Amino acid sequence: MAIKTTWPVTYTCGHTENRDLSDKPAGKRAASAKWYGEHLVCGRCFKKDGGSGESEKERDERHAAEAEELRAEAERDGLPVDLVGTDKQVPWALRVRAELIRGSYEALVETEQMSEAEFQVQVLEAARPLDRARWWIDNREQDAADLPELLADPGVLDDGASTENVA
Repeated sequence: MAIKTTWPVTYTCGHTENRDLSDKPAGKRAASAKWYGEHLVCGRCFKKDGGSGESEKERDERHAAEAEELRAEAERDGLPVDLVGTDKQVPWALRVRAELIRGSYEALVETEQMSEAEFQVQVLEAARPLDRARWWIDNREQDAADLPELLADPGVLDDGASTENVA
């Protein structure tokens, strides 16, 4: 008798689909089907939810909670909460800034390359005038340990610059 290759899987979303497990060793198919059911949503729900496994409402709630957390951190550190940028840029830049500052703290203060007081001056105080979302996004790939150097010479802050072509 041939070992079956298609298994019914009841996913976390509650839907049941037959799943082809012929690419799995015969002895691991039952365990694979069980794992898929415990950890994944069905193909329809996956596509409907944009591939994340969470609904649009859940994603919006998670993003709102993250944004509130980032704003609280920024206020605690004395950083501007209202960055200048588009509706998409601002939340992204807030997250990038928080990650860079956290990473910089871990790389410099926790490894004792810089004191808390030096971090306050060279990173937090230097970051306060940078209210352009674009600056944080443009520097998101930089090494967090290099943040004090980046902040010491942030480049020209183009107040009121336009991206429109003017002929």
